[in-house]
Amino acid sequence: MKNIGIFGIGCIGSILTKYLVQNKSNNYYFFNRSQKTEIRIEHEKQIKTIPIQISSQIDCDLDWLIICLKEYQIQDALPTVKQLIHANTKIAIFRNGIQLAEDFIHLTTSQHILETIIDCPTQKEESGEYIQFKFPNVTVPQTSIAAEFIELFNNSDVNCTKTPNFKTEQWKKLIESSSLGSIQALKKKPCIVFEDPKIKEDYVQLINEGTTVANSVGIKLEPNFTEILLEKLKHYPTTKGSSMLSDRLAGKQLEIDAKIGAIVKIGLKNNIQMPITIRIYN
Repeated sequence: MKNIGIFGIGCIGSILTKYLVQNKSNNYYFFNRSQKTEIRIEHEKQIKTIPIQISSQIDCDLDWLIICLKEYQIQDALPTVKQLIHANTKIAIFRNGIQLAEDFIHLTTSQHILETIIDCPTQKEESGEYIQFKFPNVTVPQTSIAAEFIELFNNSDVNCTKTPNFKTEQWKKLIESSSLGSIQALKKKPCIVFEDPKIKEDYVQLINEGTTVANSVGIKLEPNFTEILLEKLKHYPTTKGSSMLSDRLAGKQLEIDAKIGAIVKIGLKNNIQMPITIRIYN
């Protein structure tokens, strides 16, 4: 039996909870800024309701703390996170961006921190219910801590993949989500915005500049990476949005520094020319 904490019960925290609690042999503890008594998720026309109780403190040591926070929420949460981490607590981080461990490395050892990538489009309704559009795909490095983490989802519908090229996969997702989301948030429109040839060209330049920045830190992407993303764009519905667009339309803070800002920061450090990226970032 393991003691598992989930910190941040938003879209991703709720999705992970849905699949984790299927393993009844573990104990689960939930931490969130606001009180919640249940999670409701609709998937494939079925609604799953998971009762939860938000904890303020616990009387046991956590084996795992799964952190599902946005980049700008982390600093405020660190004091509470610190109280939950003990000598043997392992941390799994779910958020957008790269270099995810940096915010937590002073709290534990690098061997106890797992960075992840998740692909599970989910939308929050005004009612507070989440609409889940596909089964989750979780990508992790090919490490022993990753293997332990995958075991938590045993016999569930979460597709977990271990890869020896984890940093490359992180950069691929960063460049795509940053390029797509930044333009959508700027124009306040979903994928229909890319029917404008000038805006589509900005998208291409964002991908190319992001690829150059990735190359500057030793990340080598496919020579046709831009064409791959353009082919994907062809098959997206014109109504497809992004988390950045949703946040912009709702008047919420954007994950700018976790996405396009991360590319700008590294690009400036390495003296990379990226005029379109900097213009759209500004």
